[in-house]
Amino acid sequence: MKHARAIATVRELCSLGLPSEVFVPALLEAMHAVIPSARNLFDWIDSGGRIERYYFEGAIDSKIARLYFDEFYNRRESEAMPRFSDLALGSAIIRGAQELDRPSFYNSALYNEIWRPQDLHYHLEGIIRRGDGKALGSIVLYREKTDPIFIKEEEDLLATLIPYIARAMQLKPKSQEQFVGSRRKALVNLDHRGQIRYLSRDAHKLLLLAHGNVTPSLAGAEPCANDFPTLTVLCRALARSTDALKPVLVTLDNDWGRFEFHALALEPADAQAPPMIAVTIQHMEAAEVFKARALQAVPLSIMQKKVCSLLLSGLSQREIASRLGVAPNTVIDHVRKIYLKLDVHSLEGLRDRLLQS
Repeated sequence: MKHARAIATVRELCSLGLPSEVFVPALLEAMHAVIPSARNLFDWIDSGGRIERYYFEGAIDSKIARLYFDEFYNRRESEAMPRFSDLALGSAIIRGAQELDRPSFYNSALYNEIWRPQDLHYHLEGIIRRGDGKALGSIVLYREKTDPIFIKEEEDLLATLIPYIARAMQLKPKSQEQFVGSRRKALVNLDHRGQIRYLSRDAHKLLLLAHGNVTPSLAGAEPCANDFPTLTVLCRALARSTDALKPVLVTLDNDWGRFEFHALALEPADAQAPPMIAVTIQHMEAAEVFKARALQAVPLSIMQKKVCSLLLSGLSQREIASRLGVAPNTVIDHVRKIYLKLDVHSLEGLRDRLLQS
């Protein structure tokens, strides 16, 4: 089956018992290998069919977010497409791209003021529902104008994954205490008074995640240092420091994972000018998510990846056999082939090999 390994990775993510805040970013990233897209979005939906919070790949444009939620969301969007709340409270599971592939949509204010400035043209949406039909969330895949439109086969593929995603959203999450290197980084520059002077592409989003959530109201607000207490803490710590060259580190843990803030005073080229402060934000990744991605990158069969994942989780070969419902000798054979394919000779060597991948 086409994309079988990528689909297996998504299903594996859905079975890990991750908090939804950790699961969703990993899911959106993994979906690119299943159904190619430019940017992906997930909305959490409350019992009234309204967006509680969301996670959008790439940068947050506060002006566009404010315009959408003030003017279009459940209001003017009905001029071009069904209102979000009507969709959430309905019974549909999949909304295909063909529904909006018409001149009236591309001529609408919604498309030209919200979609087009973000290079969004085609969309494929799936509504995640509980068994009783109540919406839990919405996953949306977007393509740009130069991309091909989503086709029926891709709609069907997303539909087959919706039940796994719904189950993952309802699993009791396991505690996430292990974090590994960051794949999401951002930079904030502050002036000597602690006010924001520069934000890199993902900085606004990481600041919001580190201090809570990306909600409609918060995403639409112009980024202000006073809204992010960690920036104030860092500035005060640097002001008290006796070593101007020594960075200040603050770590925040919340449902989204671990965020490491590194602040360093920057001496200006002009001796008369006040110093600036550079703050680097690193969003550390849950070890389980890192492991799932690393396994996707190595040349193993789907069953070998399952065995490898359980080995790295600390299970013995006999325990793995019991978990997978196979004979112990089958697991032994899989482990032998895994070590041979990856050219390793121990579990520690296997861990190192995955870190390299």
